[in-house]
Amino acid sequence: MAVEVLWWLFAFLIVGTAIGVVTARTVIHSALFLLASLGGVAAMYVLLLVEFLALVQILIYGGAVAVLVLLALMLTRQAAGGEPVSLNGPQAPFAALAGIALAAVLVGAVVASSWPAAAADGPVDVPFEQISEALFEDFGATFILVSILLLVAAVGAIILARQEDAD
Repeated sequence: MAVEVLWWLFAFLIVGTAIGVVTARTVIHSALFLLASLGGVAAMYVLLLVEFLALVQILIYGGAVAVLVLLALMLTRQAAGGEPVSLNGPQAPFAALAGIALAAVLVGAVVASSWPAAAADGPVDVPFEQISEALFEDFGATFILVSILLLVAAVGAIILARQEDAD
């Protein structure tokens, strides 16, 4: 019973902070909401007894949020005098319609799916050795390529931001 209450508490936390990510007026507040949302997902993983994914969620995605904040701060400009800049443009009604349509499709897919009954055997332990072998043997090259791509994107963002400062 307590696990179910915690599950719903974290579910509301995740949805609430996800809404905060979209509606926040500053990049810093948006990033903090995103970090809280990702922390809620990590808590869900702990409730599901998948501690490895919870740890990966915090370390990998938490680090990604820190990098995201740095890049967002470098690439966004604030108006002279510190007035907030309007983030809504003429495409806002179309974006709202697209969001509502996507939500309807997702809810329809969840309702139309036949979900298997819960496994009576309980959770299955997967040893860390098996996970690490799969990550490093099967996805090692992919990991390196994505790391290089992110490094190039970060360097490019820094160069673009510095060129605007020189102008």
